[in-house]
Amino acid sequence: MPRVLVARPQAQSAELLRLLAAAGFDAGHLPLMEIETRPDALAALPQQAAAADCLVFVSPSAIDQAWPALQALDLGAKRLICVGRASAAKLAALSGRTVLHPAEGSDSEALLALPELADMRGQRVLIVRGVGGRPLLAQQLSARGAAVDFAEIYLRRDGAPDWPAFDRAPPDAIIVTSGEIVEQLFRLAGSSRIRTLQCLLYCVPHARVADRLAAQGATRIMTTRAEDSALVAGLKEWFCRHP
Repeated sequence: MPRVLVARPQAQSAELLRLLAAAGFDAGHLPLMEIETRPDALAALPQQAAAADCLVFVSPSAIDQAWPALQALDLGAKRLICVGRASAAKLAALSGRTVLHPAEGSDSEALLALPELADMRGQRVLIVRGVGGRPLLAQQLSARGAAVDFAEIYLRRDGAPDWPAFDRAPPDAIIVTSGEIVEQLFRLAGSSRIRTLQCLLYCVPHARVADRLAAQGATRIMTTRAEDSALVAGLKEWFCRHP
C-alpha cells in the first residue's frame, strides 16, 4: 500500500485524505503550512465586499476564511470569481451562485485570458487573499480600468511536521498544491533531507508547481488537474504502472 502525504493546510486536506484512503492509499497529512486569520482584516471584509462589483478569491484558504463573514450579505449583484476550477466549485456550493473561473488552467494568467475580464472600466474589484502573493492579477485588472482593492484576511505560518517519523518511513509520494508549499517543504526539512526529497514522487496540479520542484532538484513529478479526484486518479494510474 503506497504511503502518500498531503502537503496542504489542514482545513483543505480532509476530503483529499478521505479520497486517498478510499482508493487504497496509506494517506497522511504533512503540516508544512498553517493558516492564521487576521481578525481586523476579516472584520473589515463585509464593508469592503459591499462596495465592490467583483469579488476575486485567489485560493481555497481565501474562501474558507472569508465565507463565514460574507454569507449573510446580499451578493446577488456582484460577480464572484475564482482563479481555479476547484476553488470555483467550492464557492459555488457555498453561495449557490455561478462563479466565473477559467475552464483550463488554474492561475492568474488563465483567469486574465477570460473575455469577461477584458474590459474592466468602471469596475470595483476586491481581491480576497492572504498577505502577499503575486501582483500580476491586480496589475492587469488595474491596467484594464478596474479600481482594485485587497482584503488580506489571513497569514501563512510554518507548520511543525514530525520529521523523525518522516525519516523512519519516508512516503512513496507527496501531493503538493502550491509553489509556496514547495519552498516550505525544502526549507523546513533541512539540508540533511534534501537528497531524500529530491528522490520522491510528487503529484502537483500545475506546471508552475512542477517547475518549483524541479528547481529544487526533484525529478519524479506528475501533473494532473487541480480537483482532488484528479490528483487521486493520477496517483492510482502511476502506481498501477509502477508497482
